[in-house]
Amino acid sequence: MTVPSVDSPEDAAFATAAMAALRESGPLSLEQWALALGEFGSVDEIAEVLELLADPMVGFLSGDKYVALDALLEGLVFTHRLTDIEIFADVLEASPDLDPILGFAYGTDGLRVVEVEYETQLLNERGFESAGSRRVILLPPGSLADFSAGDLVGLAVEDGQLTLRAAEVEDEPDLAPVLGKIFAANGVEALDSASWQLLIEDPELFTVPSPPLGELFEAAGYEHQRELLAERGFDFIAYGVQLRTVSVSEQYSLGHDEAVAVVAFVDLADRGYTDAAIDNFDIQDWARRHIAAAPDSFVSLADPGVAVAVFDLGFRNQDPVSDMILEALALELAGQGPRALKPAAHWLAGKAADRLGRVLEAEAHYERSLEWEADWGPALFELAQFASDRGDVNRALSLLGRIDGGTQEVLHEVLQAFLPVEHLELGRNDKCWCGSGRKYKVCHLGKIDESILEDGRWLYKKVCMFAFASEFADRLVELDNLASVNLSEDALRSRTIFEGPALDVALFEGGIFAEFLARRSELLSEKDLATATEWLGTRRSVYDVNSDGAILVDRRTSETVTVTVGDSAAPGDVLSARILVAGTTTQAVGGVVLTSDQQVADVLQVLAADDIDPVELVTVLS
Repeated sequence: MTVPSVDSPEDAAFATAAMAALRESGPLSLEQWALALGEFGSVDEIAEVLELLADPMVGFLSGDKYVALDALLEGLVFTHRLTDIEIFADVLEASPDLDPILGFAYGTDGLRVVEVEYETQLLNERGFESAGSRRVILLPPGSLADFSAGDLVGLAVEDGQLTLRAAEVEDEPDLAPVLGKIFAANGVEALDSASWQLLIEDPELFTVPSPPLGELFEAAGYEHQRELLAERGFDFIAYGVQLRTVSVSEQYSLGHDEAVAVVAFVDLADRGYTDAAIDNFDIQDWARRHIAAAPDSFVSLADPGVAVAVFDLGFRNQDPVSDMILEALALELAGQGPRALKPAAHWLAGKAADRLGRVLEAEAHYERSLEWEADWGPALFELAQFASDRGDVNRALSLLGRIDGGTQEVLHEVLQAFLPVEHLELGRNDKCWCGSGRKYKVCHLGKIDESILEDGRWLYKKVCMFAFASEFADRLVELDNLASVNLSEDALRSRTIFEGPALDVALFEGGIFAEFLARRSELLSEKDLATATEWLGTRRSVYDVNSDGAILVDRRTSETVTVTVGDSAAPGDVLSARILVAGTTTQAVGGVVLTSDQQVADVLQVLAADDIDPVELVTVLS
């Protein structure tokens, strides 16, 4: 049997049978679960259906086993001791006391699980600052009005939902013996998994109100940090570094020593970021002292893949202080580190200088990288992009050609459209084909046709290539996923991010175009700079397509525009696009044919706002 598509009746039947088997026979490994289903399922099918089973139905245990949480936790009650700030804000810290039942809060009316890191504004409005939980439970205002600091509140699982009530301790279990059994094979466990395993080992636990889990863990000689639980004295920091090192090794296909160097460098930069908040902090002196203490400790960064991993892991999100820390560390590595590190050090310094708005300094750093190692790939690629921005297609392609796999880069494909056209029928001393009267060798030999430089196509592609930098990747992916949500599998396979609205919206409404202009203006020709400046304020609109598909009538202004480059719709269509004018030419970019009157109305409504939300715009366009 193959797993059906999401929300199909077959899916529902499969999920029902799978959960029934898990409730009856669990905990089960995937293999045991498949056997329990008999001919109805397989290991692969179980693994896929797990994606369809919403929290809080399935819990993952150590030993690679699964348990049906609704059956395991039904009728149990977990307690939490309240603080003044929780009562004031009607918020409950989740960790560690409520972690085992947190999934049920998602399906309980009136309760909301909040990720502290991403909902600071909401929590600030409540006057709440978390004491350490990654997630908290938001209660309706007034829910805790009858409680005082130190009181116990109980959350009971009843019919798959949580019920809030006052609680008094009726049982004080000693968890040490059972925890000792659970932790015998491992020094640390996920807090929720360990708690579920407690209930499997002793089904009588928490059938009546007991002290909060955190207090019981402490009495048994255990401590927690975020979502982890271990015996008292466990080195959570070292364990976290170990986990991150393994993750980095797998994510970037690095050896252990290389991953260690990546994590160590990023952690050092993070410490510098924290220290930078101190008054009179001297970034360069701080970097000098730390690099001088162990100048050879980051030698693995000499490998291009390792250096790229450092930048992607630690610095892809743009932040001026973070960039200054990176630049200071990279400059010290370039000065104090071993010779093998110098190409990577100058490349990292160049990335920081570029982000800090000093593109010519960045270019000089990339050139220094090549002085130390002529074919150091990441520096070659950055210089190829700079050459493209300057309009030097031959140099850009030459630089890409020196990179292993450089001809497979998107930039290489883009540049092919802007290669100089060679007129083999002309000798070097013949009159040029363009009619200037000059000799071919001094006029157009090896040069791009001026019409290509003037019509704006290459400029727009330059901005698009800039958007592919790692610091913008998350923005692009989010919008591209929204733009792709209604596409068929065939359409998904055939499209690229250049098609559709996502990239264009990311550029303009998402602010990437403004960033391009701020950081690349020194590389652009006067003509490109003037055109880009005019484009910056260009708004998307909705157009009726007339004539042969090249004449558009703006629904908002009734103005008519003739599109001579990049027309993307047929007569009678309603098109949402951005019209960019360069010289005497126009192009419609980011075009989407709207399919209903309601969609047209929705798009026009979003476009009417003074400050357009990129996510909202891509959503209505899709």
